[in-house]
Amino acid sequence: MARIRIEYPEANTLHTQTLELRITDLNYGNHLAHDTLISLIHEARAKMFIAHGHKEIDIEGVGIVVADLAISYRAEVFYPDTLTVEIATDELSRKGGDLIYRVTKASDGGLVALAKTGIVFFDYQERVAVNVPEAFKQMVTQAGSGHS
Repeated sequence: MARIRIEYPEANTLHTQTLELRITDLNYGNHLAHDTLISLIHEARAKMFIAHGHKEIDIEGVGIVVADLAISYRAEVFYPDTLTVEIATDELSRKGGDLIYRVTKASDGGLVALAKTGIVFFDYQERVAVNVPEAFKQMVTQAGSGHS
């Protein structure tokens, strides 16, 4: 069976976020639920934009749309573990690009998951995809120069 392969682009890290698991984040297997991981990477992404002075819905007047999502799960985590979510960019295009997430256990650095969201910048008033805002390009440039 073919598996999704996601590589984390080390040099392109934009943001690192620590998130504590809540008891409600567990599933019947008593470990982190798969749908909750999607919510946690969304939380980290929202905090990334805020840390850079923006919001997901307002980067120079436009927002983002998640066009696709892939996750490769690597290990279980349990309550009350704390996770570290690193976010990097990859394959930027004219209207969007990929955000790559590396999720690790804060206690020992063990890899929990790798994920990718394809984002498209979107004008919610006009209901159309738009070019990548300059502010996002600056975030990426700063990350590449070692400033996050």
